[in-house]
Amino acid sequence: MTGRGTMNRILVVAALLVIALAGIVGCGTDAPEADFDASPLRAYAPEEVQFTDQSQGNVTSWAWDFNSDGVVDSVLQNPQYEFANPGTYTVSLTVSGTDGNDTEVKSEYIELIPCPNFADFIAEPTSMDGRHPIQFTDLSSSDPSLGTVIGWEWDFNSDGRIDSTEQNPTYTYLRNGVYSATLTVTTAECEDTLTRQEYITITGCGT
Repeated sequence: MTGRGTMNRILVVAALLVIALAGIVGCGTDAPEADFDASPLRAYAPEEVQFTDQSQGNVTSWAWDFNSDGVVDSVLQNPQYEFANPGTYTVSLTVSGTDGNDTEVKSEYIELIPCPNFADFIAEPTSMDGRHPIQFTDLSSSDPSLGTVIGWEWDFNSDGRIDSTEQNPTYTYLRNGVYSATLTVTTAECEDTLTRQEYITITGCGT
């Protein structure tokens, strides 16, 4: 009986050790479980969005698709991505490890909305005989949610080059012609552009 009792105690101790070791090292595989979040989820376009991996398990690689086109846009764990155009975007993350892989798809997860039209300006005069300064006056206004206008870019002759970054500049045209003028205004949230076609007429400057 003594030998049998000793053997029982040995078996009990061995069973407890197995249970303790299982609690320490776990059992089965540590398969990846994909998950993530992002900020902001809704903003004016264009906007750079920060993505944060929240996946569980043994993960060794990440593959992000930010616009549901089947193309991997980033393999970083916590990437940033700039959404240039307004729209609603579905985002997916595929994580992989030695114990398998998993994909999380969040439908219509990111919403980029267009900036409202808030750029506005006038010029005085809009018709000039000779080389004289024309005064351009910014009349832009924005919704309080957009913030204060902090930047102005003027193109007075539609050549694609910025002629002034002042809020209310003057400009002198040196050649005869009919000119379109463009103002792009920027807030901390977004930007808006207004072009007045064939707005300025210049005569009397010779060739």
